[in-house]
Amino acid sequence: MLRQQVEEPLGGNIGNMNDWIIHDDGAVGLAPLCDLRATFELRTGGLTTLERLTKKMGCTPSGFTCDEPHRAPMIAERTGLKHLLDNKPTEVDHPRIETLWDILDHLPSLLAEDLETAAELSPPSGGSGVGTHRVDVHESVVVFPGVVFDATAGAIRVEEGATIRPNAVLCGPCWIGKGSTIIDGAHIKANTSIGPQCKIGGEVGGTIIQGNTNKSHRGHLGDSVIGSWVNFGAGTANSNLLNTYGDVIVTDLEGTRHRTNRQFVGCFVGDHAKFAIETRIMTGTIVGTGAMIASTQPAPSPTPRFAWHTDSGARTYRIEKFLKVARTVMARRSRTLDPATEAMLRKLAD
Repeated sequence: MLRQQVEEPLGGNIGNMNDWIIHDDGAVGLAPLCDLRATFELRTGGLTTLERLTKKMGCTPSGFTCDEPHRAPMIAERTGLKHLLDNKPTEVDHPRIETLWDILDHLPSLLAEDLETAAELSPPSGGSGVGTHRVDVHESVVVFPGVVFDATAGAIRVEEGATIRPNAVLCGPCWIGKGSTIIDGAHIKANTSIGPQCKIGGEVGGTIIQGNTNKSHRGHLGDSVIGSWVNFGAGTANSNLLNTYGDVIVTDLEGTRHRTNRQFVGCFVGDHAKFAIETRIMTGTIVGTGAMIASTQPAPSPTPRFAWHTDSGARTYRIEKFLKVARTVMARRSRTLDPATEAMLRKLAD
């Protein structure tokens, strides 16, 4: 559950607080997206919840509390925040996000808020535009010929160091994070937020990608929430609508079925998951952290953490082999696997 909380202010004016505490509710309701991050680290619009609340509060939190203490070292390592044990939290004015599909429910309003409150950047130096909403493009962004910025239905933001390659179409509202590359001919549809250092091609809409994820090739990805260090092979596509046009029912990693009360639900993919070429991902599928899908059959719904699926059958991805691959992937972007996150991965694998 994402229930952002802060320490009780002396004067009761949260907006002017100089000292506040944020709360991690634990990973259960938001697994696998919060297996390796605090609930407040989730990208829930253009920004993570932590980034959004830091902006609202005017300063970074003085620390965090945690419902599951074994997660605290990982969160402290990732955020640089201090783990606090005995503090009385109070709720902040922020949407309650308790399930993965809650993220999709709140995406349009939170993305619109983040776009509206973001600092203005320059208009694009290349490409062509249509619509009356803001188009903010950092001066360092490379925009190739043939790019279209469609701001008819919402604002568009492209952050520092990003590259928009030839003939890509960006439809607002959308947010392209720092250092990300939008591949030639990509179609980025409304209500999409792409985090930093991603490579994204094909058709993507109504989707949040946390960061450091590759979907460089053709294929559809819609109404989904994707973790970090995920790789989608060429032609991989997901379904986000049942043939019956009915409400989507999602089965979580524990095997419990949930009615989402949504007609459009794609997939929810944990960090470090990998998909071979032409993988099919069916409506409402959850794919666990570290899973490897290399089968001509659709990804199982749900796919357990560290599952290794091929046409020869299912087995478990050996943790030492997984960690070796993870370190290799992260090193390609000059990143390392910190000890606290490695410990959490080992715990999840157990």
